[in-house]
Amino acid sequence: MVVEKASTPKSGRPRAVTLDAILDAATEIADDRGLDAVTFRVVADRLGVSPMAIHRTTGGIDALQHALVSRIVGEVTGAVDWPDDWRGVVRLFAETLHDLLMRHPVVLEAHRRASLVGPGADDVALRVVRALGAAGLDEASAVYAYGTLHDFVTGHVAIRLGRGDLELMQIPPERRAVSVFADHHDYGRRFAYGLDLVIGGIAAAATTSVPHEEQR
Repeated sequence: MVVEKASTPKSGRPRAVTLDAILDAATEIADDRGLDAVTFRVVADRLGVSPMAIHRTTGGIDALQHALVSRIVGEVTGAVDWPDDWRGVVRLFAETLHDLLMRHPVVLEAHRRASLVGPGADDVALRVVRALGAAGLDEASAVYAYGTLHDFVTGHVAIRLGRGDLELMQIPPERRAVSVFADHHDYGRRFAYGLDLVIGGIAAAATTSVPHEEQR
């Protein structure tokens, strides 16, 4: 009886795989099934290689999960062409973050566990805070305004992803008939209207020029 060595790849399988190919596969899996579904075996099966090949290339499952989120965030932040006015910066940040989270739910899942990381992520936050300062907010108010904006976007996306676009159709007809959203339930309009309210609130706060500490 001949025993095959564990290091010998299965017939027809390549001995190595690129990190980009691994991250592509891992991102698809994570977006479809969640971050915890990204394992060496699942990714290996998707790519037709051995789990050890995935391990050798990534250095570990935590490193793989971190790398896939970091790459997604980095690709998006690196492609943003920022305007000069503060309203434009705020609006573009909110819309870009919204589209990113809707396209890649894994980023929102990762953000629930820790702050988003990736090339340029901190630079984006600082840029938005500086824009809010240019609007007339003091430093503390600008930071809290950024937090409010960020929470609005992530909260909206979390609800939309959790409930789905057919939310109203999934409740009993009698309950749906009395809902305040019966005739006005468009997630796109809700986001756009909410963003306008946030921007309007920032503008009003900047006009009063009251330091954040004195607003409490």
